Amino acid sequence: MTPQSVQSLKGLVVTSWVLLGVTFVISLVPVLGCGSWLLAWPVAVATLVMAIVILTRGGKTQGIAILIASILIVPVTMVTSVATTALLGVSVSEHEKAQEKQIMENLRALSDAKAKWVAQTKVKDGAKVTVAGLSAYLDGKEIKSIVGEIYDPKPVGEEPTATLPETKSLGIHQKGAVLTARESSLALDPPSTSSSETEDDPPSPAASPEQL
Repeated sequence: MTPQSVQSLKGLVVTSWVLLGVTFVISLVPVLGCGSWLLAWPVAVATLVMAIVILTRGGKTQGIAILIASILIVPVTMVTSVATTALLGVSVSEHEKAQEKQIMENLRALSDAKAKWVAQTKVKDGAKVTVAGLSAYLDGKEIKSIVGEIYDPKPVGEEPTATLPETKSLGIHQKGAVLTARESSLALDPPSTSSSETEDDPPSPAASPEQL
């Protein structure tokens, strides 16, 4: 082979592997990798033609390797793109479940704190209360926002709520949804104290509804 033919053969080999490699790398990107299905077909045809040309010019080993890779690139990209996208979905789902569980724990803590305050002050339904006003009954727990949600302990007789931001959905909950502890399908640990135990605890300094 002349030096020019050798250089041309190397160019075909490098071009083939670059096309195959780029297509495979794209297929590894979650969601975006699904677009590699469209790219894989023309790449497979192009590299298949180049593999045949390489074989006819004496590049047996490289030609056979590229020929096999050209045949496999379509099913490989389909499998990898689906797998990486599915893994991303599972990861996001688990992360959102953890966030929802934290929100539900905050809501339950507010509900327990309000129950303690009601048991000690004997206030009637409808008495207003704030998160800050219940801080003394939270046993040291701090109510922190997880995804930008806003907590409302609600008046006595109503369940505390957490309102998601208008730009954020969480699991099965839509953007701006109002969450309560009862609406969650997540399993939470049982309360550490029962209502009867709460009533028997020594009373803390009670605050009036107006102070709360």
